[in-house]
Parts: sequence; structure tokens; C-alpha cells
Amino acid sequence: MISKAEELNGKYPGIEWHFIGPLQSNKASPLVKHVGKNLKCVETVSTLKLAQKLDRAVEDLIKSQECDDTYRLSIFLQIDTSGEETKSGVDAQHAPSLAAEIVSKCPHLSLEGVMTIGAPGDFSCFDALVDCRKDVAEALSCPPERLELSMGMSGDFEEAIRRGATNVRVGSTIFGERDYSKK
Repeated sequence: MISKAEELNGKYPGIEWHFIGPLQSNKASPLVKHVGKNLKCVETVSTLKLAQKLDRAVEDLIKSQECDDTYRLSIFLQIDTSGEETKSGVDAQHAPSLAAEIVSKCPHLSLEGVMTIGAPGDFSCFDALVDCRKDVAEALSCPPERLELSMGMSGDFEEAIRRGATNVRVGSTIFGERDYSKK
């Protein structure tokens, strides 16, 4: 994403990037530094360590005067609603305390919502995220509707919307299936 962002940010200064893949904490600073103020959101935050690395990187961006001091990086908490070993995220019972800790310790981040990549065909994962959002909202003393629900992908986005999704990830519907053979 970094090379694509560097290439396109100059051509399209108003472009906004949403990072939606796994992000190691040691990659947080390079991501923020190279994408800059065009980085609108990181949707896959599931640890305080990663949140703090992102927060420090945003602080450095502000200090370098690449953006003004009102810039806040939007984040979503990634919630593991399926329990599958192949999925990442904080478990739902720990999400409210993690959300509160991030909000109190990371002033350059804005917690915008919760997200999940549920088990294929298991729509109960969407329901679990709706319930988790209520618990996170209660911990943050805000109405649940203030927090976005990012769930659903190309194959199940209609069901996700029926269950309350405010963000869906439909890249393969727009751009076609990814070719993983080249990796």
C-alpha cells in the first residue's frame, strides 16, 4: 500500500486511504510516515501496542508539520467474532476495556467503530459484532450508533447490511478476485 499511496498521493491530493489488512506494530510508523495525512483509517487495530505505535507516528507527522495538530487517524477495533485460528482480533469480552484504554492513551487516534471478518457463511459473527459495539459504546459512554460497524465482504455484504453494517469491503466485486499465485 505504501508504494501505491506514494505514487497516487501526488496525482490525487485529496485521496483518502483505508488500511484494511493485518498490520504489525513495527510497520505502523512507516505506514503513517509514507502515506501521510492521506491515511484516513486503519481498520485492523486489535492491541494497545499497535494503537500506541500509530499514535506516536501521527504525533511525529504533526511535529514534522506535514499536517496540522487537528489531524486524527481514524481506527476501528478488529474483533474476533468467529474464534477461527486464521482470524485476528481482540475477543469481544476484552474489546470494551481495550477501547477505553486506547481512547484514554492515544490522543491522536479517533476510535470510529468495530470491525470483523467473520467465518464464511456464519452470519452470527455479524450479530456478535453488533452486540460487541453495544458493549464498547457503553464503556466509552456514547450511543452505539456513534460507532461504525465494518463487516461483510463481496460474498456476504447484503446480509451484513441487513444486520447493521455501515461499512463493507467489496474490493473483489469492484476489482476482481486477487491472484495470490504471484506472492
